[in-house]
Amino acid sequence: MIDVDETSLCADHILDLCRGNALAIRIRAFTPPAVVRRAEEQLFAHPDRGALGHAAEFTRLGIAYAEVRSEEVRQAYHRHARANIERVRTLFGELASPVDRFRTLLDDAWPEGARLLSVDGSKCFVGVCRYLTPGVDLEPHIDNLEWTLPAGTGWALQYQLSANIYLQVPPQGGELELWRVAPDAREYEALKGDRHYGIGREQVGAPDLVIKPEVGDLIFLNPRFIHAVRPVRGTDRVTLSAFVGIKSVTEPLVYWS
Repeated sequence: MIDVDETSLCADHILDLCRGNALAIRIRAFTPPAVVRRAEEQLFAHPDRGALGHAAEFTRLGIAYAEVRSEEVRQAYHRHARANIERVRTLFGELASPVDRFRTLLDDAWPEGARLLSVDGSKCFVGVCRYLTPGVDLEPHIDNLEWTLPAGTGWALQYQLSANIYLQVPPQGGELELWRVAPDAREYEALKGDRHYGIGREQVGAPDLVIKPEVGDLIFLNPRFIHAVRPVRGTDRVTLSAFVGIKSVTEPLVYWS
């Protein structure tokens, strides 16, 4: 794992994570205490938080691109993207939203800058808030944008990363588990078997790295490597989440949720 402060994050760190030379990048205390307190007041019990479209045991604020299962949902995702971005931004009032600081961090760290992902000329949303409730875990899985892109998209990502900004961390559980295993689509489907989501833990053995996040941390990982979250105990695990894509080293980073 690479531990770095936000002013030192650079393209080499990002590429090390992309290429599997590291399993995670951690920026401790990325979100200041005053911003965390504002999130607790405005975000943790937001009235619009709802069930994830394809997995009702998970709740979130803002629709994620991974939920797209039809053209109707895709159009709704893009139609509401700007409003969903503004909703999170507005909740933090005069304070800088962690999502906006994350966007600036990427722009500063990458030589070609960073921008919001567009798909077929429509902007994406960034900054979904995820609530992992007590007793719930995220089973071992991988993520890949290509699974939900519309047919005929004229570009592909060379690398994909994910990022979580931790706003509440339960005292027990919620550890991030990472495996140095990156199955291709065929291998992943074989590991899943008949499951609609994820891989049984008995299929992957002990993780290669376990991280216990702390409130305020920003942690990047490579979601094409198998990863999981242990069951949460006591209180919700609350994060602001995004993906980061690299089309090539000579193009801007793209980000979305």
